Amino acid sequence: MSTTASARGFTLFETLVATTILVTALTGIAQLFVLGMHLTRGATASGSALVTAQQKLEALRGLAFTYDDRGAPITAAGLAPSQDSSLLEDIEGNVDWVDDDAQAGDNPDGAVFVRRWKVSALAGSADGIALEVCVFKPAASAVSHLSAEVCLSAIRTRQP
Repeated sequence: MSTTASARGFTLFETLVATTILVTALTGIAQLFVLGMHLTRGATASGSALVTAQQKLEALRGLAFTYDDRGAPITAAGLAPSQDSSLLEDIEGNVDWVDDDAQAGDNPDGAVFVRRWKVSALAGSADGIALEVCVFKPAASAVSHLSAEVCLSAIRTRQP
């Protein structure tokens, strides 16, 4: 009785099918690696933007907003109410540019982020303010605050 199967190994067709399956699987795995690297870079950039916004918010929260010994209110110059559009455009005193070393400055050249902030008086209270900080990528800085990488806000009240 004779068989048609060869005892010498795989046929050319079997080798081509196996190679096609292997290449398809490796292509899918390579795409997963590329997607993972892309998402990691995006998460790193978002994390850096968050830290940049937190630094400014904490700096604003650390400014004097209290009463003196006689009970008169004290408000640091940096906590004066801002223009309504200070989150939408670069307004001097309410914007800075952050470079690769996380150093803020007044020079937009080489900036990784544009950071804008706004200080608003709370309605009906002379002893409360709202602080808002938004961080943008420089290319998107001319767009609205809706395209910000990160926006943080806090409310601060005057303490005795």
